[in-house]
Amino acid sequence: MTTRASYGLPLLKKILLRSIDVFYWTTLFYSAFIKTRLRRCGKGTRFRLTTFILGHENIIVGANLNTMGFLYLYANDNGYLEIGNDCSFNSNIQIGAAGGKIIIGNQVMIASNVVIRAANHGIQRNTPMRIQPHDYGEIIIEDDVWIGSNSVITSNITIAKGTVVGAGAVVTKSTEPYSIVGGIPARKIGERI
Repeated sequence: MTTRASYGLPLLKKILLRSIDVFYWTTLFYSAFIKTRLRRCGKGTRFRLTTFILGHENIIVGANLNTMGFLYLYANDNGYLEIGNDCSFNSNIQIGAAGGKIIIGNQVMIASNVVIRAANHGIQRNTPMRIQPHDYGEIIIEDDVWIGSNSVITSNITIAKGTVVGAGAVVTKSTEPYSIVGGIPARKIGERI
């Protein structure tokens, strides 16, 4: 027969294991450090050790951002990046607002291996590619958007509210609300019902 005292043992064991979990505490301290460097960061957001950030002072993150790992956020070179509330980012995501502007709305889901880049390299013939100046661009991703794995979002577009971007799509034009887009370049292939 189970006694009342034995119910507390699994909880006590969990608390003791968590207290000696070096990875957990390192992640917690790293996340707290990152939050202090950002322009603003909401409650409930936790950054993993695999988060890399440039231009901290130009980044605003809302509440409850959930990240899986290997997240790259760039807002250096006078860039601006804003991420809304309750977003979920999978692994190996690059969001490059360096030299441009990216605004991501609320409840946006981004799957793995996605690249979102606001500015483009110049392509002048008489200048080596690696020293080309950047062309400023903006990307707006509205609320309730789902961006599938291996997608690329190019500059100067708006991904409208409720859009679903299919896996592997290259989005080069703005979308319609609640549309489903896919392909290279992405085009409308359906609507959410």
